[in-house]
Amino acid sequence: MYDFNFGPKETIAQKPEEFLVFVKRLLPRWANGIPDSESVAIFRVLSEFRDKDAVLIETGSGASSVALFLHCALYGGKMYSWDTNASKGAFLRSVVSDAIGRVLEVDVHKIWKFIGFDSTDENIGIGTLKELNQKADFGFFDSWHTLEHLMKEVSVFETVASDTFIIALDDAYYKKRYQNFSYINMLRSKLGLSPVAEPADNVCRPFHVEIDEYLRQKYQRLVKIEDSYKANFEKDIFFEYYESDRSFMNSLGMEEKESLSHRFDAWRIS
Repeated sequence: MYDFNFGPKETIAQKPEEFLVFVKRLLPRWANGIPDSESVAIFRVLSEFRDKDAVLIETGSGASSVALFLHCALYGGKMYSWDTNASKGAFLRSVVSDAIGRVLEVDVHKIWKFIGFDSTDENIGIGTLKELNQKADFGFFDSWHTLEHLMKEVSVFETVASDTFIIALDDAYYKKRYQNFSYINMLRSKLGLSPVAEPADNVCRPFHVEIDEYLRQKYQRLVKIEDSYKANFEKDIFFEYYESDRSFMNSLGMEEKESLSHRFDAWRIS
């Protein structure tokens, strides 16, 4: 059970970021993939939507889901998550139901729709928001971590986005063009297999550079958000606490210690 007590509604309303980190740290490692400072940065970016019932989407799920859900529970709105791991979605909904929904008296199923499928699928992906008559205000992209897949997600997101919207990325320093060999080699290592070499043509510029250029060429009214993550990540205990498995991730290229300032990036388009 995840119904630990942080305090009453009034305390949560006064200290929402502290409560967010409190709930996030209840998660096991496999569901807690982003730093505390990034989770708080997401929550702060969402602050401009507190006067409207915003529609939030994410691809991939985890601690980011807690940040999105807490925003909706406190300030209104709804969220949609796409993740091919449906069991992960069921687990996360049980956590937020116990830890957040209970004390704030909100129903997780009225706020959060989890879709256990490919976010780019034409029948059940992000584009289905059109059929639901929904306009997306915020998109957080954290799925397959290749530029090709990311661009597909962003492109379909644009077709359902509001006139003013925010795009945010996790692992924005990644440079995988069409295949995530780092993740593949992590799985191969678990099978006792040697790593496969990454083809030279699989390398692109960091995602934050590629996406920034794409958006600037397309939108005149674009602002690169000065997020709080960059000011706080170096003192985030998340990195030290999970140092053992992060060292292994670094050895496979799944994380780049020297590029952590671009772990999170966000843009506002209006």
